[in-house]
Amino acid sequence: MSDRTDTSPDALFDGRYRIVRRLGQGGMARVFLAQDESLHRPVAIKVLADRHSDDPHFIERFQREARAAARLNHPNIVQVYDHAQVDGASYIVQEYVEGETLKELIRREAPLEARRAITIALQILAALRVAHQQGVIHRDVKPQNILVQPDGKVKVADFGIASAGETEMTEAGSIVGTAQYLAPEQARGLPVGPPADLYAVGIVLYEMLSGRVPFEGDAAVTVAMRHVQEAPEPLGDRNPLVPAALEAVVMRALVKDPRQRYQSADEMGVDLDRVRQGLPVSDETAVIGAATIAMARQPTETMVAPPLPAREGQAARQGNPNRRRLWVLLAVLVVIAAGAVAGWALVGGEGGGEDPLPTTTAETAAQVSVPEVVGLKEAEAVAALKRVGLDALVIPVEDAEAPEGEVLAQRPVAGQLLAEGSVVEIEVATAPGVVVVPNVVGASLEEARSVLEDAKLIVRILEAASNSVPAGSVIAQSPSAGVELKPGSTVEITVSTGQEQGAVPNLVGMDLTNAENTLIAADMTLGPVSEEPNDAPQGQVVAQSPAAGAAAPAGTAVSVVVSTGPASVPVPSVVNLTRGDAEGQITNAGFVVSTQEAAVSDPGQDGIVISQNPASGSSKPKGSTVTIVVGRYTGAATS
Repeated sequence: MSDRTDTSPDALFDGRYRIVRRLGQGGMARVFLAQDESLHRPVAIKVLADRHSDDPHFIERFQREARAAARLNHPNIVQVYDHAQVDGASYIVQEYVEGETLKELIRREAPLEARRAITIALQILAALRVAHQQGVIHRDVKPQNILVQPDGKVKVADFGIASAGETEMTEAGSIVGTAQYLAPEQARGLPVGPPADLYAVGIVLYEMLSGRVPFEGDAAVTVAMRHVQEAPEPLGDRNPLVPAALEAVVMRALVKDPRQRYQSADEMGVDLDRVRQGLPVSDETAVIGAATIAMARQPTETMVAPPLPAREGQAARQGNPNRRRLWVLLAVLVVIAAGAVAGWALVGGEGGGEDPLPTTTAETAAQVSVPEVVGLKEAEAVAALKRVGLDALVIPVEDAEAPEGEVLAQRPVAGQLLAEGSVVEIEVATAPGVVVVPNVVGASLEEARSVLEDAKLIVRILEAASNSVPAGSVIAQSPSAGVELKPGSTVEITVSTGQEQGAVPNLVGMDLTNAENTLIAADMTLGPVSEEPNDAPQGQVVAQSPAAGAAAPAGTAVSVVVSTGPASVPVPSVVNLTRGDAEGQITNAGFVVSTQEAAVSDPGQDGIVISQNPASGSSKPKGSTVTIVVGRYTGAATS
């Protein structure tokens, strides 16, 4: 009886899949290229590693990948066809994607040009948008899980540790994912949502544009803690060629507090698309990106701390983006002020007098324990902090549920040791006076405007091309639905103008490789290739359709004609012609003429062609040289 789990080349796995070769192996499974004998198509088969075949946890996690990914149908997601077990071996059958991983591309070509990196990131976001709409959080977005096809199209793979509603299996305090791409909340074992995946997209963008991830270390736990505790080095410091607007998008994606990050793939995609069009990013992104960069440039002692813990019962409530901006700016001011004071104290103040002012540093100041002030009234909290030698920075927060004046959150948390005179930030509830932003994505412009104006919000309209959203419908909105705003605040909606129209690039004069890369960068593809003789060098593009400069939607296939080199034509017969007639005929035939003279004894041959090379009747490529010998009578006999 044959072994139905045999994965050696040419074996018939589970009676249906003819194994071709091994594609790779990870910590969880082996992957093989196979031919589906029933449907006659290539597939990738992912077989759970033998060491996990008896582990119910891994089997459930493995099957969860199939269930989660099978629900996702999108051109930028690797499609799962089937999952089953055979003789105790669990396996998944999925689409086979030709190409390479984004990691391999980065290792070979990074740093990538900004437009190319944006094009790749937008495709990743398109895949995550569909997953998040289905309630699936990938949780392991990294270049190794992103496949780049030869035509430049991108597919996201491996939803193997995805969080999908009731199938969530993460234990409290555990870390699931790859250390270099972990969001801070993921590294701390906390529940994660779409912002965690968008943090990973920010890391991937950072790596594409700089060639390195922002946080590295000898051990995974070291890298994970750097995500929690350290601000990333500004992207522009590693690659000064990155546009400032693109750096702002990346640095916002890498903010520690998930509430300050992009809340949806659409929101991040809109900003990236605006960068690609040379337009400014949203005000919120500009502010948060600048603040993140400013914090990263402060001394290590003043790096960003973990986010304010949410008050019980408030974890799911969105904050006011205007309030977020105030919080970020206040944090920056505190950071800068702390750095300035530390620098002034280090040199003993100005003037260099004999009796400099005494200095206090974190190493010498008395340490006090931060008291618990959450739940107290503002005055009580301020007094409690002062009693132990700490100052309070009060941040007003509009809250429709908490009593006015109650402390909702504090940072640092109770029990942490601080130097006397340090500042503790407290969020204090203020009277409500907000509206909840309605969801208008997908609505027509008229419907969206009506809904937002009825909510007492100001509408700002932007336009952008879209290959999936009909013209006149809303592609995205900022802030996102559910965010609380003051009446009279502005909501920016992006309305589709239909399929994106771009100018077809000029390919004439390029070889095929350069022509194809140029089209990929323009979001177009190489169409049919034909050949014809031409005076241009062999392999060079001599014609294209559509013509260069023509408006065409993204994805347009541009056909080209490639030169096979100059055509061969017959060499004319010019012997016995005069020099002038011979040179004229040779030139008119497309050849280059080289004239030589030879002495003759017959005056009748003076000025007459007496020989040629190549001979008449032979065929040579246009542009070749034909040498003629013309007689010259000297009046003397020749021997």
